[in-house]
Amino acid sequence: MISSVLLKEWLKLKYFFTGVLVLNIGVCLKIYFEIRGLILSEHPEMIWYEAIHLHNIFFRDIMFFPLATGLILAAAQLVPEISRRRMRISLHLPLHRDLLLVLSVAAGLLFFLIAAGIPAVFIYFTMRAWFPYEVSLTVFTTMGPWVLAGILGYLGGIAVLLEPLKTRKVFLAIVFSVIISVMYTGVGYGWLSPAMPYLAWLAPLFLLCVFSSGHRFQQRGA
Repeated sequence: MISSVLLKEWLKLKYFFTGVLVLNIGVCLKIYFEIRGLILSEHPEMIWYEAIHLHNIFFRDIMFFPLATGLILAAAQLVPEISRRRMRISLHLPLHRDLLLVLSVAAGLLFFLIAAGIPAVFIYFTMRAWFPYEVSLTVFTTMGPWVLAGILGYLGGIAVLLEPLKTRKVFLAIVFSVIISVMYTGVGYGWLSPAMPYLAWLAPLFLLCVFSSGHRFQQRGA
């Protein structure tokens, strides 16, 4: 039964996953050629000065792509399920509701981490080609909040789509949007890295919202 659920998630997400992965890699290639063009056309020491002293983030173009990736994957998983009433059937399978949600969310998060992780590594090696190790390493601390925003966007999207009450759905959407916006505060490399151990605890809280919405959906919609 578990393998069947995972296969179902793969069939739902494979095309969307491929699409967002290609899109993310395309943005990474754009960033690569832009940085390469700057290095070749400007004095390298000026580019270094912009990065180290002015905190100019040369890969800012990918900032909102992890969030978009999370939202797209959440919609791809649940919109067909809810609009075509498949979710009601799934909740009547001989599998506990929470386990079903855990498997679905785990599959979605795995695809998200691949789609967001590959670009992060790509950009790291892009920066490593022309910048000191210390600067290139800040790619991960800088992109960390953006990736977390994508995780929270994914979990928040699942919770909102599952929520059967319209007023609560709107309330959750507003609250999640405000919390996610925190991930984009500050400027410069690794700005939010000191707070990341605390911000990471938001993911389990968002997951609890998924279980809560799933419980209400089963009671009111199933």
